[in-house]
Amino acid sequence: MALKVVSFATYLVSGNVAWRDGDYNALKFVKAIKGLPVNMYARVPVCGVTRRLEQANADEAIGWFGELGAEYIVGQNLPRPITFVPVPNSSCAVTNEAVPRTLRLAQAIADRVGDANVWDGLRWRVVMLPSSQGGTRDPQTLYDNLVVTKEMPTGRIVLVDDVRTTGAHFVAALARITERGGACTLALCAARRVDAQEESPFSVREEEFAEFVPRVR
Repeated sequence: MALKVVSFATYLVSGNVAWRDGDYNALKFVKAIKGLPVNMYARVPVCGVTRRLEQANADEAIGWFGELGAEYIVGQNLPRPITFVPVPNSSCAVTNEAVPRTLRLAQAIADRVGDANVWDGLRWRVVMLPSSQGGTRDPQTLYDNLVVTKEMPTGRIVLVDDVRTTGAHFVAALARITERGGACTLALCAARRVDAQEESPFSVREEEFAEFVPRVR
């Protein structure tokens, strides 16, 4: 089935344009979401209120994402209950006890949405190389290395991740979930990777990703 992926900011990677304040603000928001250092400060619009982001309060960005995600979910009038499923970070494998940072993102939304919970049941077979460091973005490879570790929840499932580049992690996760009988058509992430500036670095974008049919080995 097709997957709608919703993002709330842009992650500009091009160095061939003159960056605007908004581009830097969005980048610092992404860094805070990922737990990376935030230099100086940024202004982040959250549900109509501009928040000041700096290193001292960088962890609050998790809650801001929760507000953005919850506002979107509530506006969609989705049937309940809703289960938010974090896509595991590359370091979270069945071979260790690492807890995905994306779990906090999923919980931040669930805490603000009525009749919702979080299911942390996806792990990698082995620790993966992050895509930002040259790790794979091939849906088939990701699917082959993704493991369901718990009984699949019933009801509507919404995937959650920090950023989207090609969407490969989302569609691989969807394939595993669907394979186990899960119902999912929606995914949320804090930001999307872009190569060119958009009019507003904090615009909400809805994108449709075609169904990925994996080769079962």
